[in-house]
Amino acid sequence: MSPLVPIPSTLLDRFEAAGLRRVEPSILQPSEPFLHVMGEELRQRMFLTSDAEGRELCLRPDFTIPVARAHLAGPDAAAARAYFYAGPIFRQRRSGPSETPQAGVESFGRADSLACETEMLALALEACATLGVAEPHIQLGDLGLIAAAVEAVDAPDALKRRLTREIAYGGATLDALADPGPAPQELEGLFAALDAAGPKAARAVIEDVLSLAGIAAVGGRTPAEIADRFIEQNAARSAGALDDEARRALNAFLAIEGGAREAADRLAALASSGLGLGAAAEAFAARLDAFEAAGLPVNRMRFSARFGRRLDYYTGLVFELSQPGQAEGPLAGGGRYDRLLSALGAPSPVTGVGFSLWLDRFPGAAR
Repeated sequence: MSPLVPIPSTLLDRFEAAGLRRVEPSILQPSEPFLHVMGEELRQRMFLTSDAEGRELCLRPDFTIPVARAHLAGPDAAAARAYFYAGPIFRQRRSGPSETPQAGVESFGRADSLACETEMLALALEACATLGVAEPHIQLGDLGLIAAAVEAVDAPDALKRRLTREIAYGGATLDALADPGPAPQELEGLFAALDAAGPKAARAVIEDVLSLAGIAAVGGRTPAEIADRFIEQNAARSAGALDDEARRALNAFLAIEGGAREAADRLAALASSGLGLGAAAEAFAARLDAFEAAGLPVNRMRFSARFGRRLDYYTGLVFELSQPGQAEGPLAGGGRYDRLLSALGAPSPVTGVGFSLWLDRFPGAAR
């Protein structure tokens, strides 16, 4: 931990008082889980090395994945458990230090989803207050709503998957997302061959090419997984653009932005007009009710249908807390990530909700 940004004992005491167990994952981690879950693009920002047996290692670029792996490896993997952590993460940055102090909380295995989300957001707000920001800006999003809105329109499955991912990643306008355009010129022949071969034969060809090249995995993905992703991308290109009705419906959803209660009303109205948001819109309204019942400041919460987080494992609520007028990025961010532990090898689905605090962004932290 950098001595310039000490972790306040009051913050750690608050986490302990909430019944959380402290975990301290090793700074040196295997790189494969990070690349597998967070994507090969992370490689350029990681500090990589290898051990005497040639296994690729990295300085810890994130806490959530090591904490989740520790939970799965422990004796309580099937039970509901919650943890907190504090220490540095390491990522190469264009400016500023590459060692960044973080603290945060991860809760696994809770079946009472609304209560867990409410407790996590409340704890994140309390942590911000402990660190000097009593009333942060609260931005909400919902990956479940994005998935429901895309699923409701008439479009090929491959295009739906691409739209869901890119909207959640804060992609370009819907017009750009819905029309993938032609394949790169150098890949036109390959894509045409894959189309002609069909998915099953195309998958075998890609796996054979990777095998002949001696490539066992890329970013933690097996040849079969790489082949499936490549075929999916090709299918999305071949699927064509959205029709006018689907485009209008999605644009109406993506235009929803503003106060959380107002957004809930607009979502309900859109659901009643025919876009299949019913259950997801009702769940969002119920979440706000749970927040309000717990005394959280729903009147200060903002919602954007386009707001997501750039990780595929998030599945529902996402949030960021920031200091008004500060341009350095959020103070805290988190949400629900029910796909993460399965991606890390859990034999059955395990729920997850958590958040991270960027300690160097709070008032008084040395820059």
